Amino acid sequence: MLRIGLTGGIAAGKSVVAHSFAGLGAVVVDADLLAREAVEPGSEGLDDVVGAFGPQVLAPGGGLDRPALGRLIFGDDTARARLNAIIHPRVRARAAELIDAAPADAVVLEDIPLLVETGQAARFHLVVVVDARDDLRVQRMVGQRGMERRDAEQRIAAQASRSERLREADAVLVNEGALEDLLAATEGLWHERILPFRDNLAAGRAAAGVPTTAAGLAGTSGLARRVRAKIAAALPAGSGASVEADSAPAGPAEHDDVASAWVRVTVQRAEQLVAVSDAITAAGFPRAGAAGAGAPAVHRGADPATDVTVTVSVSAPEA
Repeated sequence: MLRIGLTGGIAAGKSVVAHSFAGLGAVVVDADLLAREAVEPGSEGLDDVVGAFGPQVLAPGGGLDRPALGRLIFGDDTARARLNAIIHPRVRARAAELIDAAPADAVVLEDIPLLVETGQAARFHLVVVVDARDDLRVQRMVGQRGMERRDAEQRIAAQASRSERLREADAVLVNEGALEDLLAATEGLWHERILPFRDNLAAGRAAAGVPTTAAGLAGTSGLARRVRAKIAAALPAGSGASVEADSAPAGPAEHDDVASAWVRVTVQRAEQLVAVSDAITAAGFPRAGAAGAGAPAVHRGADPATDVTVTVSVSAPEA
């Protein structure tokens, strides 16, 4: 199963991309939809929201008055954190149920508006960011949604910045032109990168080694940092493994080359190596050979748009 996290700021075009991916065959788990389900009339979630914010957030029919709630939380970090603490655990629990029910060879796409804000980027094989300039997004909200400019700007300010999202992006779909361009880029990303990545992962094989010019790569940076985060998030609890940048054959690993990365993982005991190696494989970096007892394991990335090498070895005993 290939897991993708899709995110983007308000009015960037994320919903259009999610719908396109669904049409291409992805199993889409929509966090916004699940968040609405979490506070349906009669739910414990709605009771908790009313308990936290008062009866003024209820509509006359007994449902949640979303505009009223929005006025309370936008611009108030404490109130927004209180709401998130009510909604997010319920959304994640329901999302886990839907993902568990998906076929083993599925591409599962989680549509999460606050993916970066909630620190979830490292748990996905790919994070896809739909990006557009702030001024263009304000223009869309005012012209297409009838919002006041001040409200639109406040909505943008309440979310992660564009730079924060792009820092976590494995792929970027820029939506600053025609709708047809966005749809074409989405389809290109699906066929050129996502499906080959899924197939490589299912077969337990690495990508060819020479990065393709797969759609959606432009605009990303810090590949080694993102790979280290994905591996660290996948490691078994209590493994004690360390994850560090390794040296590239022709120079240091810490650079802004979006296509290549070298990472070194070190375990403390030989018996930990196989379990750690298995976790790294599941994170999207299959073994290039069998992991023997105590012998270093070499992993290569399954993503055809990048060239990633991960070595796993046992730390040398202290003298």
